[in-house]
Amino acid sequence: MLLKNFKIDLTPLIYAIFAVVGGFLEVYTFVLHGGVFCNAQTGNVVMLVLQLIHGEGAAGLRYLYSILAYLFGILLTAIVPDRLPKINWPMAVAVIEILAFIVLAVLPVGASDWYTYATVSFLCAVQYNTFTKMHGNPMATTFCTNNLRQMCLHFVRGVRSRERAEFFKSGAYSFIVLCFAAGAAIGVLAAERLGNWCILVCAVCLLPVLALFIADIAIGRKRPPVAGEKDEEPSPSGKEPSQAENTLPGKNDR
Repeated sequence: MLLKNFKIDLTPLIYAIFAVVGGFLEVYTFVLHGGVFCNAQTGNVVMLVLQLIHGEGAAGLRYLYSILAYLFGILLTAIVPDRLPKINWPMAVAVIEILAFIVLAVLPVGASDWYTYATVSFLCAVQYNTFTKMHGNPMATTFCTNNLRQMCLHFVRGVRSRERAEFFKSGAYSFIVLCFAAGAAIGVLAAERLGNWCILVCAVCLLPVLALFIADIAIGRKRPPVAGEKDEEPSPSGKEPSQAENTLPGKNDR
């Protein structure tokens, strides 16, 4: 359980906030920075191929930068938690994203969109490959493809088996998809009113997440150990038993 030192499970809240940020970022790059989706790279791979076939390699560089930045983010999440186990990686991700959003907000008006493409792609890769499971279920906070698939599959299983657990899982996926959609809606409205400064909305959204991670660490240090206590699930607020899951292709691939 995430933040197990609290009386309620705050894992869904953490994932919900990151899903809102994910939906916002999808709109941010598409509306304000040249119509490029940076959360996942399927579309960028296709657009890069199209540009190359049409002999417009220079124009396709913006898609290539996005893809390379995404790959770098995945490599970072696969290496750093294993090499530096004392780092609270999920909290570090929240800090990295907040700082990056501030930097994006203050970029000069004339700055190339390539800076934005690379930064957002990197952040989405790091977020996606860090927050991979909610209560043991594969969950993506930067796109919806697998979440929609899992939502339908668990609903069908629930109908067939009449097990409430399957309906709860379907509902959890539905909730994250709705949060992603809400983030996209907020992104559209904020982009129209605030321009590039709207990215600070994401930074503000992540401040409570950062506060919860810090509180969890502080309370955990003061909390005496309980004999026989056993965590049923790995906590994203600490290192998971096996980081290998994050290095392999998962079911969340777009």
